Amino acid sequence: MKAKYYGILSALLGSICCVAPLVLIALGLGTSAALIGQYHWFFIGAAMAVLAWAWVKRFREQARCACEHRSMNNRGVSLATLLLASAIVAAFAAMNISSYVFAGSPALAESAPGADLQRVVIPVGGMTCAACSIAVRHALKGVNGVASAHVSVVKKTATVDYEASKTNPKQLVAAINSTGYHATLSHEEPQSISENSPVASGGVADASTDHVSFFKVPLQCPAAPQIGCGSAAKPILLELEHEPGVAEARLNRAGTKIAVVWKPKSDAKTRHNVLATLTDDAMEIQGKSRDETLKDFSSGTGWYRSADVDRLSEEEAGIIAARLVRRVEARTTLAQDKAERLQTLVTDALRKRFTKERCQEPLSASALAGDFLDENQIAILEQAIEKGVRPLPNES
Repeated sequence: MKAKYYGILSALLGSICCVAPLVLIALGLGTSAALIGQYHWFFIGAAMAVLAWAWVKRFREQARCACEHRSMNNRGVSLATLLLASAIVAAFAAMNISSYVFAGSPALAESAPGADLQRVVIPVGGMTCAACSIAVRHALKGVNGVASAHVSVVKKTATVDYEASKTNPKQLVAAINSTGYHATLSHEEPQSISENSPVASGGVADASTDHVSFFKVPLQCPAAPQIGCGSAAKPILLELEHEPGVAEARLNRAGTKIAVVWKPKSDAKTRHNVLATLTDDAMEIQGKSRDETLKDFSSGTGWYRSADVDRLSEEEAGIIAARLVRRVEARTTLAQDKAERLQTLVTDALRKRFTKERCQEPLSASALAGDFLDENQIAILEQAIEKGVRPLPNES
């Protein structure tokens, strides 16, 4: 192989670790970007070795041509190719080295983020060069609610400013991991970017007097009165959080109260319009009752956003399933393994109904347990279902 072809090969090897991830991202194959990035020094090392061999070949060809009195044209093309290849390899090697020398943009720390944003710093493993940071930043910018994303290869972190009403750190981590790099959440809480802005999902928003209102609502589960009804509350919470003045809305575990956290710039008119979204029986909590509710809300436990109320629905499904099994066991002997299996199947069927995976699918005794209960037990189960899911007198 001639020297110029070795030069071309070295240029390809030197650039592949940076160019290939960008091409993969453009083709929608970003998950492979991290795999290539892991071997960036292998590509750079191979490029330098091939380039060195290309120059050796070049000098040998030059000596041979001089001895044989060949034309200078081919020698000129070979020299130009090698010079260009050397420049390319040097450029990409410098790009990789610079990622470890320069820590990144100080402008991010100095800039003043907009209102209603949260900032979280996410550790990211597997990044090795500038192209890696582009892949991670591209994934983060694709998440709805992300205002800005800065990725530092040196610090192995992604610093993200986001709207807590639209996304949360767990979703940001999932977006990074989808590229093939490895993101984890630190134990630190996200930093508030603006005063009284909400924190990520899973915590509670700033509960200052002017930025949260509480309302009594009749959203207990008829079939499980000790908890709130997730399927009834979910559309209300979603509608509230789509209102322009609302940062987030939460239901308490008992299903008796809704908390509405206002955005800092929401005015009285905006708040009044939001109240129409609540149930007709909703009443604002004031005075001492509000103070007690505020204290409970600030604890950060037992309050559910729209994305979390399915947990209440799942709990409701389990309560109803246990009730139906007890009805069956009161009239027939049911082996423990069969009782446990029946409760699991009923729970799963109700969960799918309440979370709208299969909201129209009715409970059928034969479909649920026809393969392990006898005809008499199936008939008893059918009668238990016909009595309804709500507790009867003397039932819990």
